[in-house]
Amino acid sequence: MKNNITAVEQVWKVWEKGWLDQVQIPSRYEMPGHLARLAALFSPGQFYFYVVDMYNLRIQHMSPSVKELIGIIPEESDMKKLLAVVVPEVLPQIATKEAMGVDFLNRFLPEEDRLHYKYVYTYPYVNHRGERRDMMIQVSVLSLSNTGKAQQILGIHTDITHLNVKHNDTVSFISLNGKENYMHVPMGEGIFDPRHTDREQETIAQKLTEREKDIVGLLAKGLGDAQIANIYDISVYTVRTHRRNMLKKTGCKNSIELVTECLMCGLI
Repeated sequence: MKNNITAVEQVWKVWEKGWLDQVQIPSRYEMPGHLARLAALFSPGQFYFYVVDMYNLRIQHMSPSVKELIGIIPEESDMKKLLAVVVPEVLPQIATKEAMGVDFLNRFLPEEDRLHYKYVYTYPYVNHRGERRDMMIQVSVLSLSNTGKAQQILGIHTDITHLNVKHNDTVSFISLNGKENYMHVPMGEGIFDPRHTDREQETIAQKLTEREKDIVGLLAKGLGDAQIANIYDISVYTVRTHRRNMLKKTGCKNSIELVTECLMCGLI
């Protein structure tokens, strides 16, 4: 337990150094006017989301679903409690990934782009039932301070255990308005370097048709070929043909890998 606390503090220090001193004039983020944007960022599967004030690292709003997913009462939630469910041995990696996310948003990106990107990575966690499961986190800036730094951020944690993902040491940075994506960037020393972008994965969005993207979205929700065929009023054979074509286009070995890559690319 002591080692776990130390690892949590390591992540906390990254946030303090990267975020805490950046905001000089805090203001409250108004949730109701941004519900559409929140919904647009959600991924398939069970999830919880929160808004964090980066000038004090306190949670301003937590969704009720956090209780069902990881057993934390929303009104009693804080960032250290969220970190406490992470598998201890990966906490140092999360600290480095978060450092790279901070570097990307507050240094690499020009101020005018900071509201239009999110970063994404996965991690294993243990829920309140003692089950080891897999989570994907998406982080996006909601507002900027008077100095142009991140003031409030949105965090979305989605359980993706059903996808059987293999966790790695990369982070993906996704544009929300059609600009350049930076896929599967190795976390390195916590400094973002665009030269390390996986350019092959960056082009997945260009390889798939709109119908194929729709089908991937349904696959991510756990629907089978027959259910998808019924939704689009096409044959099961046609659905399977779409799946084969998508695997060939993307180089993915199976549908699970395809769905995972599309999640990380922001297509779903």
